[in-house]
Amino acid sequence: MEYIKNGELCFFDTHAHYYDDRFYGEENPEGAEALLEQLFENGLLGVINVGTNANTNKLAIKQAQRFENMYAAVGIHPADLAHTEIGLDAELGELVDLLDVDKREENKIVAIGEIGLDYYWEPYDKELQKKCFEAQLKLACILDLPVVIHDRDAHGDCFDIVSRYSNVRGVFHSYSGSSEMAKELIKRGWYISFSGVVSFKNAAKIKEVAAVVPDDRILIETDAPYLAPHPFRGKINHSGRLLYTATALAEARGCSIENVARLTRENTKALFGV
Repeated sequence: MEYIKNGELCFFDTHAHYYDDRFYGEENPEGAEALLEQLFENGLLGVINVGTNANTNKLAIKQAQRFENMYAAVGIHPADLAHTEIGLDAELGELVDLLDVDKREENKIVAIGEIGLDYYWEPYDKELQKKCFEAQLKLACILDLPVVIHDRDAHGDCFDIVSRYSNVRGVFHSYSGSSEMAKELIKRGWYISFSGVVSFKNAAKIKEVAAVVPDDRILIETDAPYLAPHPFRGKINHSGRLLYTATALAEARGCSIENVARLTRENTKALFGV
């Protein structure tokens, strides 16, 4: 297990799911809370714990309330719509309740997410996903909150929809689109976040994107417990492995790891206010 120890290399993990069952299984028998305590003690600056539905939103908030440097994002993930037991209207109703201005500070909510489109996991209903996506973007407009965008195999539709909401700010997490699309998003004020995928040997396209994202628009994440960087690909991911992702980003950008750490810290503060 690798930890971030040097104070100058403190990272802020802008996207993780520490309530996930994998953090309570054989890969991590001591549980998520014990792991997080160790990570924070060894230099991890902070984490945004991201929910995906009515249930996991509450779990993300509960964990965030336990740790001083953990915050929550709440939203309805497009892939979760196929499995909702309460329906879209009820999911949105619970989300609105969590985002009530009197509860938001107590719940440590800093963003709406993870929201967007996913045309990979079947079955999926494109029109339902778009309806849910736009409803949450409208909420972000009303509440003046940033959003965390999930875009898998839906680049064109995602771009078209966010382009209609020019007042919304946020990040495309674990970016997987083209460098051309990234440039257009950046023109519109969006941030681009990189996960362990940027370290993969077959990730030439993502490395190209990493090279062109401006200093003031780059973020770093784990998507823990998923997308562990090389050489841990396929294993459980956690924030202590951000150094490997940062190393790949530094190589792609032709800069130092210290620079990646500093820029991503500053940009996290600018976007999420943490």
